[in-house]
Amino acid sequence: MKGALADGVLPGLLRNLYVGRKNGRLRIENSEGCRTVRFQHGQIIAASSNLAAERLGETLVQTGHLSAGDLARATEIVIRDRKRLGVVLRELNVYDDDKLQDAISIHVHEMLKKVFATTAGTFEFVEMPEVIGDEDTTLKVSTGELILEAVDRVTDPEVVRRSLGDLTRRLALPSDPLLRFQKVTLTPTDGFLLSRVDGTSTAREVIAMLPLPEDEVCRSLLGLLSTGLVEFAAPVPKREPVRAPAPPPAAPAPPATPAAGPAAAPPAPSTPPPSAAPPPAAPAASPRESIEERRKEILDAWSGLKTRNHYEVLGLATDAIQSEVKDAYFRLAKRFHPDAQTNPALADMRDKLEAIFIRLGQAYENLKARAPVSRPVAPASPARAPGPAPDAPPEPPPPAAEPMLDSRTVAEIVARATKKMGEEKYWDAIQILEGVMNRSEGKALSRVRTLLAQCYLKNPNWVRRAEEQLNLVLAKDPSNVDAIYTLATIYKNGGLKNRALAQLRKVLELKPDHEAAQHDLLELTPSEENGAGGEGGLFKRFFGKS
Repeated sequence: MKGALADGVLPGLLRNLYVGRKNGRLRIENSEGCRTVRFQHGQIIAASSNLAAERLGETLVQTGHLSAGDLARATEIVIRDRKRLGVVLRELNVYDDDKLQDAISIHVHEMLKKVFATTAGTFEFVEMPEVIGDEDTTLKVSTGELILEAVDRVTDPEVVRRSLGDLTRRLALPSDPLLRFQKVTLTPTDGFLLSRVDGTSTAREVIAMLPLPEDEVCRSLLGLLSTGLVEFAAPVPKREPVRAPAPPPAAPAPPATPAAGPAAAPPAPSTPPPSAAPPPAAPAASPRESIEERRKEILDAWSGLKTRNHYEVLGLATDAIQSEVKDAYFRLAKRFHPDAQTNPALADMRDKLEAIFIRLGQAYENLKARAPVSRPVAPASPARAPGPAPDAPPEPPPPAAEPMLDSRTVAEIVARATKKMGEEKYWDAIQILEGVMNRSEGKALSRVRTLLAQCYLKNPNWVRRAEEQLNLVLAKDPSNVDAIYTLATIYKNGGLKNRALAQLRKVLELKPDHEAAQHDLLELTPSEENGAGGEGGLFKRFFGKS
């Protein structure tokens, strides 16, 4: 595999080596010199250069990770004993195994910065058998991260679009779990784009939905494709309709006999059945739209979230087909995306926009598989006997549900969400957890729902939603301590002291050393004894009942 380098070539090349899990050496050569990157099972494990300033020792000195004196001592032994620098640094106790791994990662990262900046020259990849040397090890910087960095350096929008190719192809998530759940740091644009990939939407539809500059979304999509986090789905083969044989020519009619009286009126032409009315379009933002009109639109949409069904949320009739569901969702998601609001006068509307946006996603997820692909065609006269027409093409099968994830994979995803919660990035955590909820089961699903409830509680408007998730957990797992305690927290903060006490006592029955429950129980008990309890106050605000 070899060819000429140009802007945009390197990301695709790295993807082929990474996703294909190749073993070998990638040689990049230009007027400056020659650099080599080693791959093992698709992972970058080492890099080298024939330029003196880019060798391992010199790079570590330049970055402050090795003193010039230690490098001079080690170099003398390298030349004398013909050993590799990493081995010598280990023997001199300058580095232990862990620090040597850090040093190699630093060298590879610095080397790849130079490689990524190369837009002219040649490349050649030579496949080799798996050979592990003294310095070959798994880098602490993941190959996926390095590929994303390569894509970020492609700044020409036209190069990005050419690299994406045909945007009418459908986007899908990879079936390979090693690619699907690799450890990479995604930007908010990456995360949102990834959450919209459902196997049915085309690249162009997903790009159009995001309320962000198109160049930024395209570069994000190229990064996801280059790391294998997203792939183009195989095209659906077109089925040729079965055509009925042409009817034999009719016999000529005998000439009409004149009849007495007025001539019979000619038969009225048949009128085709009226087509179904299109679904209502989402309100478009006018350039002159006032802040008051926009606020009213957001408040109207938010106030109806609890009473409207999925069809009403998307502004659809109950006979809507899949394409109408998708179009309605894309329009409304772009309209109500929280990040699309840049006017400071609407800053207080962000929580409501987030609630609307999440509700739109729920409606879309529920309807996209339920809605029919197309509307049934009205039967032609004369009426046929019940049953499918013999010349009708077979109905396409319903879209296959995504397979359930194993508990280990769910645990890894939950760990990512928990980290986001620790960083107080609750919106990101919600996106991660909601994305995996329909593909989890058993205890893993209980854990996902409980964490999701804890994230919902960060928004006072979503308390009921959090309670619903916890009740679903406890319906199948009544002894789930985390869910019971979170439910107790809802009751405590809402002023339902008696209910909170009952839940706290359940927690302590199951786990007597639960310190948070002990503390809350002591805090609430005096109020109960003094008769100052009750079930009013904030609970009415949260749940609308006493």
